[in-house]
Amino acid sequence: MTKTLIRIVCLILMLVSFIAYLARASAFPISSENLLPWSAWFFIFALANVIMWQRVMKLLSFVLLIIWFYAFAANIIPETSTASVDVSSIERTPDAFVEAGEAIFNGKGKCHTCHNLGAGATKGRCPNMEGIGARAATRKPGMSAKEYFIESLYDPTAFLVTGYGKIMPPVWKPPISLSNLEIEVVIAFLQSQGGEVDVTPFNPPVVIGTAAEAEALPPILAGNPERGKNIFVNTAKCVACHDVTGVEKPVAQTLDEGVVVVTAPDLTEIAALNSLRYIEESVLIPDAEIVSGYGSGSVHTGGALVEGTLVSQDDEKLVMRIKQSDGTETEQTILLSELDAEPIEELADLAGKGYFWIQITPSDATVAISGDLVEEDDESITLKVGTETQKISKSNVKVQVSVITFDDDEPIVGELVSESEDEIIVNVDGSERTIDQFDIDTTTTSRAFGKRISVKSPMPSNFPQLLSVSDFNDLLAFLSTLKGAEATETASATGGDAPAEEAEAEPAE
Repeated sequence: MTKTLIRIVCLILMLVSFIAYLARASAFPISSENLLPWSAWFFIFALANVIMWQRVMKLLSFVLLIIWFYAFAANIIPETSTASVDVSSIERTPDAFVEAGEAIFNGKGKCHTCHNLGAGATKGRCPNMEGIGARAATRKPGMSAKEYFIESLYDPTAFLVTGYGKIMPPVWKPPISLSNLEIEVVIAFLQSQGGEVDVTPFNPPVVIGTAAEAEALPPILAGNPERGKNIFVNTAKCVACHDVTGVEKPVAQTLDEGVVVVTAPDLTEIAALNSLRYIEESVLIPDAEIVSGYGSGSVHTGGALVEGTLVSQDDEKLVMRIKQSDGTETEQTILLSELDAEPIEELADLAGKGYFWIQITPSDATVAISGDLVEEDDESITLKVGTETQKISKSNVKVQVSVITFDDDEPIVGELVSESEDEIIVNVDGSERTIDQFDIDTTTTSRAFGKRISVKSPMPSNFPQLLSVSDFNDLLAFLSTLKGAEATETASATGGDAPAEEAEAEPAE
């Protein structure tokens, strides 16, 4: 009788704890400082019932245990739903906008894929959004937090946070395609992270309808995703470095000479986050846009060249992952102030070459001007000197020259006064010295000095030569199916020729 009563009590407690678990009830207290969740209670009582009951009740308990296991596994997997939120009739209040914005941030907007939110989060591909509501107002002088958010979402390349490349797509363009109102609620959510939420309507800087239609034009050439998958795995061998859920890596795959396996971005959701134009450019010109944390970087410090993977960079330091001779990798932190200043011969595309700090001497000055590179154009550069900015003409700078003659081992270093086919005149410590061109072995000129971080993509750049136009479009067609694990598995199972309307590939240019 006592044994039967215990069985019945265990059965009731198992059912109660199972219902409480599904209903997400608060944990049941063991003591004031110790809470045991209902999932744990259910597991305990389910095991007790499997042990104590006869065949039918054992089976019932086992079935409930299996259901619990799948529900529990589903709960611990991060939420990645792309379900949209209907904002057409949303009430224009801070609470309503913030709630809807958070749903879009973690859903349709795909923001969570690259941006982390929280101090304990690991570094993502893009900046951490914790406290961005307050920090946004300090990003660009004279621009409020809301103005900065508007610019960042409609034109994300207008301002880049130090250490991050141009990888964020405009969220109003396909494939994300947020409406103006959806962008408004996302801005409200971002403002709520440490700032004041302003739900005042604004005029968007882009006419979404017309621009989005132009982005979504059908491709001229259609590729086949299944053939593209074979190219991805066996021809171009992209799978050696890039992971895709549902695509297995070949065992002991042979790579071309000079090609090494490196850590590369996961491509499972590449088509859900970026346009096909971006994907096409990434294959043909790997160095055009490099995802933060995956570039191969090199810097000069202490007279030595340091090479490795650029993990992160901010206004004070950079972190590089360096492979040792035994194959192990270690991370090294290098202060930007410790980088060596290199001579710069041509003052063109300084930012593109990786320069972030410049030292330059105007022709009418005796003291060099140095500071962080703010902006540049064909005629001038702007430096941040202390708390102010200073604009300097590229044509109005002193040129330093180092000349080595056949007769002297030591170089002649000074300011270039003039240069012709016959001679060079150099001002050395206030005295002009004329050097015959016939006597010169080598000449090195520098119009400025700068510190830089050179970053390149480790991805091979020979795909335009390796792939035919047909192969390239098939590869793009496969990459266009990578919109998440479910879509990838579907694409993996698809065989034969795909209809043209399902192969969203763009032609190679």
